[in-house]
Amino acid sequence: MRNMTCTAKDQTAYQARRRYIRALLNGEDGAAFQVIDELLRARSSLGDLYLQLLTPALVRIGQLWCDEEIGVGLEKLASHLVLKHMDRLRGMYAHEERRLPNHVLVSCIEGEQHFIGARMVADLFLAKGWSVDFLGPDVPTPALFDTIKMRQPQLVALSVRTATGVGHARLLVEELTTLEAAPKIILGGQAMAQNEWAQDGACAVARDAVEGVDIAGKLLQLERPKAVLKEYLIGLGQQVRELRNRKGWTQEQLSECTQLTRASIVAVEGGKQNVSMDLVIRLANALETSPEDLLSGKRSLPS
Repeated sequence: MRNMTCTAKDQTAYQARRRYIRALLNGEDGAAFQVIDELLRARSSLGDLYLQLLTPALVRIGQLWCDEEIGVGLEKLASHLVLKHMDRLRGMYAHEERRLPNHVLVSCIEGEQHFIGARMVADLFLAKGWSVDFLGPDVPTPALFDTIKMRQPQLVALSVRTATGVGHARLLVEELTTLEAAPKIILGGQAMAQNEWAQDGACAVARDAVEGVDIAGKLLQLERPKAVLKEYLIGLGQQVRELRNRKGWTQEQLSECTQLTRASIVAVEGGKQNVSMDLVIRLANALETSPEDLLSGKRSLPS
């Protein structure tokens, strides 16, 4: 039974990737994001979406371009749509109201032009409540060092895809260890998968974006404060209650519209229930708002 379940899940993921890639290659933004929306309703996490859908899609499209089965224009269109979807997902998961004191700087090393993987890392840190400085592609080593020295992040996450990039990364790490408040460092990217490299416990290698965020917590021995999560859930509950009252609905009416139990509505409005993305989407649709606005906990609501 377990093998059958795993096979069914794998098949579902495979079909989702096929539909997503096909929509990207056809330039169908809506159809592509519909695949993401379905996975959100199935309770996929942001990390799941990035690692199991968007990344494989980008790899496949890159292969098609390398094999000259598609042109560079179509490859760039698909990449643009993926970035557009990432922007929308980031709006759902990352909010200034939930920022923690944890601070990470994410950047591509000098000469590294491909930045979407690093952007995924930055987004996942944002979703965890970190303050994030994202510098993007091809940052010269001296400029990167100066920015880190000025911004003083607790953690630096670097994308390294080429052998040349490994050399730049080594030089930067050596310079960073001379700082009085030297940050912890995580290296990731295609080149690092083939280089076992750690330096005095201040440098670690991550195989993917999700592992990078997990390693960060271990390096800095961090735990998300329960008080922050409680405050966020209370804010979300107030947002739901205000929107429901503006529609003149009772909790029973909202329950019926969302197909959630009244007890769930009571718990959400009271800030006493953790929420899945599926639950957020149901509430947002019923209350005629976007998941992004509902999750933001804004108090200034339209009349």
